[in-house]
Amino acid sequence: MNGVNHLRQSIKGVWKRILLIGLALFLFEMIFSLLAASTTIKTEMLKDMKNAPEVAQKILGEGFMEAVLKYGIIAFGFIHPFMFTLFILYIFTAFWQVLTAEITSGTIGFTLSRPISRKRIFLNLAVVVYCGLAFLVFVSLLSTTLGVVIFQGSELSLRPFISLGWNLYLLMIFLAGYIALFSSFSDSGKRFFTYSSIMLFFFYILDLLANLWQPLKIISPINPFSHYSPMKILVGFRIGFSQSITILTMSAVMFIISALIFNRRDLPSG
Repeated sequence: MNGVNHLRQSIKGVWKRILLIGLALFLFEMIFSLLAASTTIKTEMLKDMKNAPEVAQKILGEGFMEAVLKYGIIAFGFIHPFMFTLFILYIFTAFWQVLTAEITSGTIGFTLSRPISRKRIFLNLAVVVYCGLAFLVFVSLLSTTLGVVIFQGSELSLRPFISLGWNLYLLMIFLAGYIALFSSFSDSGKRFFTYSSIMLFFFYILDLLANLWQPLKIISPINPFSHYSPMKILVGFRIGFSQSITILTMSAVMFIISALIFNRRDLPSG
């Protein structure tokens, strides 16, 4: 088996896993849409919302009250940690399958000893990550759309979900850029998962706290979660062109830097 075929087999393994993650995401969003149609849940949620502490509203973001009153529990489906976990799990899976596991086992040397360059490996990896995330965003939008149509009819507008899907995609490719940096110099899968997870958790918590303490917003430009505004979008906010270009550019730059690091580093032979 030459290097190209070995790379194809690794990418094929990534896509097998994305189908399972996509199925889990589909069921998750459909369940949230079903629950949103429940009269009992709506009544209880509206009652709880009136008594929601101000600090909780600030942490969950601007537009939180209006979005929940309009869309019910569907709004929570797009900020739920489980939803984020499914997306991030895919990003980890892609880098692990194509890079980290190959380096840890030493089989990356086998791949590179055949006619294939490191740059080609990283370029294929970037394409898989970007396309895979687009697929998962599509699945989340499809499941939500079906849920709204089936369980709630024409009560809710589906238009905001298109902008919400784009915002979700921007968030995930931004996160993927950071994960790419860790994967480009990680010889150990344990270190790769540990350091990347700590970094993501740090950004997530910092974004929540920044809504309570303004000085923390100073790092908002480099914090992926600070660019995600699901509640505002559900009540009419739209992602600006400049914001989209900025995030796309930052993600691309991180991938390029990661590719350069991977291209110049020494790799273990096994």
